[in-house]
Amino acid sequence: MVSNSSFYQNAYKKHGISARGLNWSSEDSQNIRFKIITHFLRDKLSTCSIVDAGCGFGDLYLFWQDMGLHVKSYVGIECMNDFVDISKKRVSNCVFTCRDILKDELIYADWYVASGSLNILTSFETWLFLEKMLMYSKEGIIFNILEGDKKSENFNYQKKEDIIRFVKQKGFTCKVVEGYLQNDITMEIKK
Repeated sequence: MVSNSSFYQNAYKKHGISARGLNWSSEDSQNIRFKIITHFLRDKLSTCSIVDAGCGFGDLYLFWQDMGLHVKSYVGIECMNDFVDISKKRVSNCVFTCRDILKDELIYADWYVASGSLNILTSFETWLFLEKMLMYSKEGIIFNILEGDKKSENFNYQKKEDIIRFVKQKGFTCKVVEGYLQNDITMEIKK
């Protein structure tokens, strides 16, 4: 797998503050994923605390703002210091902090969301990432992930069935949305 910092720094240097600067194929593909996350949270946003794990440039919060949705409490966590600084400049009324989800202590919140954050992790890191988000969320987590058993040097694919089995072993429930983009699924794991 590629280094997290070089993967994102190279895209940022080439494309600046944009969806492509976070290695999304386009702003449309980023927004499609945001719409599905929003589908799960729309009725909860105004009453819940949200942590965006791997918040990039704060785009999810700005997406909600553009939709006229009020978020009770939003914290963006990002492992790239430069991106935290950019997010703070773009969104002044939220907290952004530099943390490594896999290694650092996190912040408790009602819901954790992750959009694109799992795409370049190893398989082991994926399961650790999910465990950490579940540990620090009171209600549950919502995330998108590349789905399938494809082997890639750059991207992390996980089988939907493996995640569902993981959820059932924990005694939680899950909902899956698929078919919106090739090899991409969004899951809600509710405690």
